[in-house]
This record gives sequence, structure tokens and C-alpha cells, in this order.
Amino acid sequence: MNERTVFKIIKRIKDNFSKKRINPGRRIAGGFTILILVGALLLMLPISSRTREFTPFLTALFTATSATCVTGLSLVNVGAYFSLFGQIVLLILIQLGGLGFMTVLCIAFFASDKQIDLRDRMMIAQTMGTESLEGIVRLVQRVLLITGIVELAGAALLSVRFIPRVGIIKGIWYGIFHSVSAFCNAGFDVIGDGKSMFSFRNDPIVLLTLAALIIIGGLGFIVWNDIIKKKSWKKLSVYSKIVILSTVMLILLGGAVYFILEYQNPETMGSDTTAQRILSSFFQSVTTRTAGFDALKQDSLTDLSKLWGIVLMMIGGASGSTAGGVKIGTIMLVLITLHTVLRAKPDVVILNRSIKHRAILHAMSILVLWLILVVLGSALVSIADNQPVLNSMYEVASAYSTVGLSVGVTETASVFTKILLIIYMFFGRIGIMTISVIFISGAGNNNTGIKYPESDFFIG
Repeated sequence: MNERTVFKIIKRIKDNFSKKRINPGRRIAGGFTILILVGALLLMLPISSRTREFTPFLTALFTATSATCVTGLSLVNVGAYFSLFGQIVLLILIQLGGLGFMTVLCIAFFASDKQIDLRDRMMIAQTMGTESLEGIVRLVQRVLLITGIVELAGAALLSVRFIPRVGIIKGIWYGIFHSVSAFCNAGFDVIGDGKSMFSFRNDPIVLLTLAALIIIGGLGFIVWNDIIKKKSWKKLSVYSKIVILSTVMLILLGGAVYFILEYQNPETMGSDTTAQRILSSFFQSVTTRTAGFDALKQDSLTDLSKLWGIVLMMIGGASGSTAGGVKIGTIMLVLITLHTVLRAKPDVVILNRSIKHRAILHAMSILVLWLILVVLGSALVSIADNQPVLNSMYEVASAYSTVGLSVGVTETASVFTKILLIIYMFFGRIGIMTISVIFISGAGNNNTGIKYPESDFFIG
């Protein structure tokens, strides 16, 4: 297949998604759907499993959805079940899912030396969390460059620890796979013992490297670009400062809470040294917000730790990043809005900048939607599988926020619950993005010029 044939295929897909009748949200959802279905079909093939047998469609679909939506939940032990070919398919799905469908199309056009039209530039900008079209191609190029550099550096550090255990070839492969998985906040592992990173829970090089990759991936493309362009804390945008400060605060606060709640729990870190407890608490705080690597037994956590974990899952990472959740900027805007209301101030102001009313509505809508869907999904899973409500909520929140941590509900899930989790993973990654794109692209387009009379509406 030559370059011209490849470009024709890419152009046909692009043209199908560029029809005026297909709105931006449907284009994004359609692109991810195609990626998931292709991935599922590849994972079904005998060459994808170690036993060389066909993988059931539901298992393949669940795994492909989890990988593309960078979640990490799985019905099988990925490292033990899938062959090298199957693991490579998963790695590609994770990388493409983490970068985003429109970014992938942009890569294809770079490779073909073709111009990206205005409509596609708008879509790429919106899926990356920015409204500005200025320098969007340069932004994508920076994203790809940073992604490559960070993932290679992570792979090199991880390989140093993996090679002594499993040999050079497998150690390098482990390093590459887990580096990409961590940077994309996917949480998949191919170690094969079914314990995720539990075998390395006292290895600071592995855990700190994974944590650094997760944090960098979770900061988002917008923040990276701002840091590279401004090169000064004072010159950074309000959004970038809020994201960075909030991320540091959440990591430290999250780690402190886990340290206190699990300090004497013999099933998690009760028998560890103080240094090991600090490392485990720090990593749990980082991974719970969106990554899904498991260095502690999630089903052995105290109930309070599970509740705290659900809160961290809800928050997630930054907009336009590889992370999930309602996004850290969204939560901070909601909290600052609440503070403004309590102080009876007329405008929401952050770092001497007034925030648009539309952005506040957007943040409130996403947060309320998350709460409604997680509560509803938890009730359905609890009823269908006779699971404790807290465990059901932990699993559903993990799926919807594309985290991937599990307390064992997924492993024993009924067909109904498996399908429900697939829907939640898909909507958690694509649905929130789609809502954001529609919200942004619709801004200013629905002004009919009609003003309705005001009415009192009693609250509280």
C-alpha cells in the first residue's frame, strides 16, 4: 500500500466526518467508535491471545474500549492473556486514545504533507481544550514532540528496573508499554501476575517514574504549551496557574489523607516502614485521580479511603489532557464560584481575572452530570450483581472517570454490568469531550436576539 493509497483512505474518512450534517460531537464520537471496533476485532483474532484461541467479542470489546478510552479496567489479566501482538494492539489503542482522534488525523496529514483546512483546525483546537486557532498546528507538533520525549525517557528509566527481572528484550518492552500507559493515564500493565504494580510497591524508581509520567500527562496540552511559550510563572495564563497549583495541592492532600486512613491497615500498608507508607500514599494519591495503576489492594482499603478515592476520581486531571474525570479546572471553578456566592460578590474572579458566565454554567453542568450518572450507575450495578453500594460506586466512578482502579466488581461482573461499564468508559472519555466541544462550538451561535422577561425563582 503506497502513500497515495493511504492518503486516499484518510481523506475518505475525513470527508465522511466533515459533512455538514454531522456535528462536531458526532465526529469525535464516531472516530473513537471506529477505533474501538477495529481494536476489538483485532483482539478477537487467535494471534492476539497466548492460547491462539478466539477471544469472546464482549471481552475484546470491553478491553478495546478500556484501552482507547485510557481507562485500564479489564476482564482478563492482560499480561497473561494477550500475546505480544495483542499487547501491541493495546499499546496502539492507548496511544491513539490518549492523544485524541483529531490529533491522529493531524498526524496523518503531517505525514502526507497536506494542508489542514479551517474546519479541521477548529475541531483539533476544541478537542485539545482550546478555543484559539492561532498556532494550532504548531501546538500539535509540540504535543507530539513532548509525548515522544517524555515517553522515551520514562521507558528508559523503567527498563533499568525491569531488565534485571525479566531480561533485556522483555524488560525494554515492559518499559515502553508501561511508560506509554502511564503517560496516557491508562493504567494497563503487562507484567502478567495480575497484581498491577503491587510487585514494585516498594521500588521508588518505578513508582516515582510512573507518577511523574501520570502527572505530566494529566497536566494537559494547553498547560504544556503555555509553559513552553511563556517560560515564566508570572507570564503563565490564569488557567495554567490554577491547574499547576491545584495539582500539587491535590497530590499532597491526597497522599496525606491516604497516609492517615491506611496507616494501621494491615491489608494495605500497616506493616510497612514510614518511608514505604509515604511512597505508597503518594503513589495512590497520584494514580487514583485518573491513572489506575495499583500499588495497594483496592478491595482492602478502608471505607473512608474508598470514599476519598471516589472524590479524587471525580476531580481527575486537566482539560485537554490524557486524564479523565470532570477535570481539575472544572472543580476549582465550581469551588471558587461557591466561595463567591457565600461572600455575596457579583462576579467570579480568579487571580484578578473575571470568569465568563458561560464557563461557570459549563462547569456546573459537567459536575452535576457526573454525580447523577455515577449514582444511577452504582445503583444499577449494586442491584444487578448484588454488590455493596460503596464498591459499586467505586467501580462505576473508576469507569466513568477513566481511572481503571478496581475493587473486584469488574472481574465477577454480569453481562449487564460489563455492558454498562463499557458505556460509562466510552461516555467518560468521549461524552465529556463531546459536550465540551458542542458547548464551545455553540458559543455565540445561538443568540436569536430574543430576550425573555425575567422571573423570580426561589432557591434554598
